[in-house]
Amino acid sequence: MDHKEEKWLESHLQDLARQADRYGTPMYSDFLDTAGQDLLFSIQKHLGVEVALDGGYEGAERRMASFCPPFLHEEDLFYPLCCLEIQLQGAKFLKKKPQHRDYLGAILGSGLDRRKIGDVLVQPEGALVFICEEMEGYLKDNLREVGSATVEVVRFEGDMGMIGGDGKELVISVASLRLDAVLSRGFGAGRSDAADWIKAGRVQVDHRPCNKADQAVHEGAILSVRGKGRLKLKEITGTSKSGRIQIKTERFG
Repeated sequence: MDHKEEKWLESHLQDLARQADRYGTPMYSDFLDTAGQDLLFSIQKHLGVEVALDGGYEGAERRMASFCPPFLHEEDLFYPLCCLEIQLQGAKFLKKKPQHRDYLGAILGSGLDRRKIGDVLVQPEGALVFICEEMEGYLKDNLREVGSATVEVVRFEGDMGMIGGDGKELVISVASLRLDAVLSRGFGAGRSDAADWIKAGRVQVDHRPCNKADQAVHEGAILSVRGKGRLKLKEITGTSKSGRIQIKTERFG
């Protein structure tokens, strides 16, 4: 995000917060990428309203921000997003199925602004895409092909709680619950690599940016590394005789 875009987004988010406070009703942004979310967190304490994020499923990378007056509650929030299913027609006859970049390219090629699009999740017979609800009809009417494949776009009717797919379960062993140590073991990388990710601003803990390699993480935490995926700390199962901490994790991406 360049400086001009950053200043526009900061002003826009502040304006949404002012409207929520003035009219006593929740206001919502379009989808924010990780840089946009980082910007929101940096100005959040000055907004005077409650701020939350939702991308349609647990662990979403691109998420909408909500701005809510303090007297309202979380159950009053209804994020204006929906999940659509892009179904491949004759999928079993395709020599090569579309990949993430093909779906995203086709969606953008239909004329949809990137800010209106959340995560795109590739599935065996197509893909799921989260978009601003106002754009549902537009995408259904205008997306007919992805690469050389014919597609149909319909509202996703499955279990929203299952979106994102199953992760890979791993049991890792760490000397401490430092962020860099857990990232290193969880993603099979060197400790210095994990430190570099943190220093570069690529790491979030529970969807908030974290730049402290020595920050302690907790059971249930979700660690995200841009470009690598997510690691959920499902359970701290105990300590070995040598004093190392055993953690049951689930890795996505």
